[in-house]
Amino acid sequence: MKNPSTHSSTSLTVEGLTHDGRGVAKIDGKAVFVDQAIPGDRIEARITRQHSKYDEATLLEITTPSKDRVEPFCPHYQTCGGCQLQHMSVAAQQFWKTENFLTRLTQSVNSENCTICEPISASDRGYRRRARLGLAIGKKDKVAKLGFRQKESNELVDIESCPILSAPLNQAIQKHRPILLEQASRNYKELTLVEADNGVFGLNEPSGSQPFYKLNGLKLNFPQDGFIQVNRQVNVQMVEQALEWLELQPEHRVLDLFCGVGNFTLPIAQHVHQVTGIEGVAELVEYASDNADQNGLENANFHKADLFDDFRSKPWFKKQSYQRILLDPGRQGAFEICKQLSHLKAEIIVYVSCNAATLIRDIKELEAYGYQLSQACMIDMFPHTTHTEVMVQLRKTKKAKIRKPKRDIFKF
Repeated sequence: MKNPSTHSSTSLTVEGLTHDGRGVAKIDGKAVFVDQAIPGDRIEARITRQHSKYDEATLLEITTPSKDRVEPFCPHYQTCGGCQLQHMSVAAQQFWKTENFLTRLTQSVNSENCTICEPISASDRGYRRRARLGLAIGKKDKVAKLGFRQKESNELVDIESCPILSAPLNQAIQKHRPILLEQASRNYKELTLVEADNGVFGLNEPSGSQPFYKLNGLKLNFPQDGFIQVNRQVNVQMVEQALEWLELQPEHRVLDLFCGVGNFTLPIAQHVHQVTGIEGVAELVEYASDNADQNGLENANFHKADLFDDFRSKPWFKKQSYQRILLDPGRQGAFEICKQLSHLKAEIIVYVSCNAATLIRDIKELEAYGYQLSQACMIDMFPHTTHTEVMVQLRKTKKAKIRKPKRDIFKF
């Protein structure tokens, strides 16, 4: 097919999905990315931007819809920037999220002996227990709004409820909307709401209460404005999977990096001789220590450290040996940390990540020190969005050796 101009329309068959949720078609072998198109769609599209390796196109018409195309369930979907994939079935979302992760993984690292596990998932609606809402008077229509940002805009979509948020969060929003809207101004204000096991915090914080959640029979306090895994059901499964992949024994010493308030650390402490949690935020270290105390876990200790600095001289690193290591960094990953972990010679490393790109980069670094990818899975922490969590298990081999990754068969 002759490459069309940016002024003409062309018929395309969508074959894949990008990591940011755009459909992938081809013209003479060149990839074309189309927003709102999904694999299996036959469409009419117009090329809007041309690049050396790919083009971008606007969807004009769906001539034959994919079997995986569904009607979005939220009335705000077309304008709200919160979700990107409601027009695709949940099963298809999970398939393509997994496919994209595994494609990038197998292209970059040695996956010869890697077992691919089923995705971790739960309910796709009412799952979010933490949210940031905007409050402001619209610049264009001068109307007070409480909601989420529009797609590709700083304007807000005014909402009374969101089908992705938990029922308690929606009830709190509906209850306090009238008062909040009266307080709106032209200056954008952000409100953070969180559903704890003892109430909703952020709008009507229970007087004198400390937010907490329960996990594995443990009670974990957390700061209202601090990090918490947004999907309660998936978090339970994710922790369970991590414990299984760590292959814990009673005599083990475990190192948990980026431990937060102890989401992984304290469940690990229930199975081993000792676990050490490291966190860069002093407030979270204090919360984690208090959580260990209130749950009677004397074998869990916590330290504050800058995990992006050289920490090899720290007593918890230099004078200890660990058989297992768990990492759960932010989107920036743990590249410098992985270089230092080679000195500990742990037998198993479990790495949890919200950014597959930095995870893969860090796995390549660990390969250089003798670790090999052994298990991997996608965690659907955020259904109907393009965001994913992923988890891998790496095992220490006898000696460091980097093998050439096998050729990917799914490359577009």
